[in-house]
Amino acid sequence: MATTFWAWVVSALVIVLLAVVVPRLLGAQHVLRDARGRYSLSRLQVLLWTVVLLSLVSGMAYGRFAAGQVDVAGFALPGQVLTLLSIVIGSAVAAAAIKVVKSTVRPDCVAAHPAGRGRGRFMEMLTVEEGVSAGRSIDLSKFQNFLVTVLLLLAYTAQAVAALRAVDNPAGIGGLPAFSDTLLVLLAVSHAGYLLGKIPSPVGTPPDGTMAERLAETAVVEPVVVEPAVAEPVVEPSTNGSVAVPEMWPA
Repeated sequence: MATTFWAWVVSALVIVLLAVVVPRLLGAQHVLRDARGRYSLSRLQVLLWTVVLLSLVSGMAYGRFAAGQVDVAGFALPGQVLTLLSIVIGSAVAAAAIKVVKSTVRPDCVAAHPAGRGRGRFMEMLTVEEGVSAGRSIDLSKFQNFLVTVLLLLAYTAQAVAALRAVDNPAGIGGLPAFSDTLLVLLAVSHAGYLLGKIPSPVGTPPDGTMAERLAETAVVEPVVVEPAVAEPVVEPSTNGSVAVPEMWPA
């Protein structure tokens, strides 16, 4: 089973590399930052569960391939795992929608990182996003959601390791470990609290930059078209007192 474990670890590292490191090398914003330029808790959760589950699928498939199995993907995905992904991804989409609405309606009260004014800290994803306390105070709804996510990630990873150790041959892997229904309810309640915590709209201007400033700096300035001036005709008097025919200068 060592092959399966190593394939699991390598797959996880590749996913993290593609999601975080490669965008930085290309000068782009990596997946952990949202449209405000801040670190996002919902994006972190999607990335963590993607790393754990997708790399586990990859490791199990490679383990079966290394064991000489023809049907390398011949294992099941439990319904609880699919429900877990639905909760996490659905929560991330809903959180992004709430952010877009607030960034549009009240950009002066929404914290953001204008270009050239710092890149923010990783732990800002746990702080308040609006008002005078933005980036300075811990958001309780985010904090509990973060703790629940870390707890469930560690529990599921330990369960997967134990399940793989219990099988001598990768061919005997029947599917990903199932997820507890009780823990699924806990995860759903935690995400519901996380989303409800985004509804209040604190007043005041964030001290470290606002979405209005970010939008102003990224706005496209349309070029001003200047019409060419037309030269006036020059009338020169003749030496015999008559008026010379005006000479037209090209525009």
